[in-house]
Amino acid sequence: MQLLGAGRLVAGVAGVALAVLAVLAHTRRERAATSYAVLLGCLAVTALCAAVTAHTGVPYKLVWLGTSLVVPLALALFAFDYYGIDVPTGRLARAVTVAPAVAGAVGGTVVVIATPQMSPGATAPVTVPVLAATAGFAQTLLDAGLYYTTAVMLVAVGLVVRTVLRYDRLDARLAPVVAFVGVWPWAANLFVPEIAAATTLGVGVASVAGGYTLSAVGAAAAVGPLGLFDTAPMAGNVGPEVVLDSVEDCVVVVDDAGHVLRLNAVTCETFGVTRAAATAGPLSAVVGVDRTALTDGTTAELETVDGLRQFAVTRSAVRDRGDARRGSVLLLRDVTARQTREQRLAVLNRTLRHNLRNDASSIVANAELIGDGGDPETCADRIVDATRELVDAAERAREIDRIGGEQTTVALSEVSEAVVAEVAADYPEVSFTTAVPDVQLVTDRDALAVALRNVVENAAEHNDTQAPFVVVSAEETGDGVELAVADNGPGVPEHERAVLDAGREDQLSHASGLGLWTAQWGVTAAGGRLRFSENDPRGTVVTLSLPTGTGGASDDVASDTSGDATGSVASDVSDTEASAAPVDE
Repeated sequence: MQLLGAGRLVAGVAGVALAVLAVLAHTRRERAATSYAVLLGCLAVTALCAAVTAHTGVPYKLVWLGTSLVVPLALALFAFDYYGIDVPTGRLARAVTVAPAVAGAVGGTVVVIATPQMSPGATAPVTVPVLAATAGFAQTLLDAGLYYTTAVMLVAVGLVVRTVLRYDRLDARLAPVVAFVGVWPWAANLFVPEIAAATTLGVGVASVAGGYTLSAVGAAAAVGPLGLFDTAPMAGNVGPEVVLDSVEDCVVVVDDAGHVLRLNAVTCETFGVTRAAATAGPLSAVVGVDRTALTDGTTAELETVDGLRQFAVTRSAVRDRGDARRGSVLLLRDVTARQTREQRLAVLNRTLRHNLRNDASSIVANAELIGDGGDPETCADRIVDATRELVDAAERAREIDRIGGEQTTVALSEVSEAVVAEVAADYPEVSFTTAVPDVQLVTDRDALAVALRNVVENAAEHNDTQAPFVVVSAEETGDGVELAVADNGPGVPEHERAVLDAGREDQLSHASGLGLWTAQWGVTAAGGRLRFSENDPRGTVVTLSLPTGTGGASDDVASDTSGDATGSVASDVSDTEASAAPVDE
């Protein structure tokens, strides 16, 4: 009796220790720590129940039943988490996973309470004819449940051992320790009754207590000195889809025929496609161009749900174990924001330095001329003009810096009319006409207004005809709206267009001012494209191609400073047919 009492006490202490370890494990941040805590919690409950029931009576049989069915599932949950296998999350999947164990629990409960052979004494503890009649079927359910959980336990042990042995950073002793912690309750229920029958009940209970004590020590050692959570093996075992989705850039895997094999979630979001629709289809159906157009180290302009964006292309070959090429991995990094920012800095540096030098020189020269007896009124006017030009340049720089703001729903007609009215006040000699439908855009209102204002202002300022006009019109297309500004002026010089097309300036090739650059940056921030074409019979049509369904990249343009900055922001200069005539207001 003393051995029996001591065994029950030790089992109870081991149960409490396992419960404390479960709570401590649950406080860790590692994903597998929670499932490890669940395993230890199950062990703690079974140890405490073993201490209370002392391996006698119906309560002990029910504890035996629960231990045999629940602990293997808890061990499997930890093993799957630790290895990196996704546990089923849907209700149906979970139900299918635990259904055999639940069926075994139901059948086992019927067997325990309705058959004398599973209970102490000559008769069953509960005499219910219906239960007795179904004992045979219940035994079948119990056997099926035990076989299922035994198989699950063996798989779980195999996963734990494989994971530990696969990673050199993990202590090899973790394999037997963790395996013992999870397998012991199952083994105890299998062998301890035989031990008790061959010896005494006290010896059997003492064996159980010793096993749970070793489990508590092993569980503590696994987390502590053996470093169970010092590394995260699941990171090396996650599936390809999870790996791809963890990449913040667009990633597409294609075969040598250009068919999509895999793509990540960022690609789906960026180009508005689904994995099911894109997989096995051509790459052009996803990104709009064939794989031959995406060369490693280049920059490609692609149509996205946010409009036109610039992507730095990284392309690498996919090879099998025999080093035979099987396809390519395309990584597309959005560098629109970085390129736009670099353009701004370069252009503003050149323009402001040039204006500051010229205007400051003019101010100094005219001030000295006044001191030398020149006409004070004429010199003063020149000084005022130069000063105003400096102020205008500063204001333009400030306007450019404000490009990139909040995405809101914008009425295109409202913005167009407001811009035209503002510019018309400064150029009363020009006839302005607007013919813009009530189209709703989700974009950066300030960026759109800045772009349109600079285009309209440029058309009015440089118009040298006797009857100058500017017409602002818009037409909806399948995927956006074409906002056109037509004039009958001398046209945009070819070298100005070439500079915008190249995306950069140098000492020999640069724009005459900031107007067209500002328009370019504003359209880019709004997710659109700037195009030039000839007006008939004279003049230019500047078209702002804008997406309607979603906004552009103004938030990125305003704040992003990361990413590669190779190439330039290309502005597609095409000779599309467009014409406009003045309309009386």
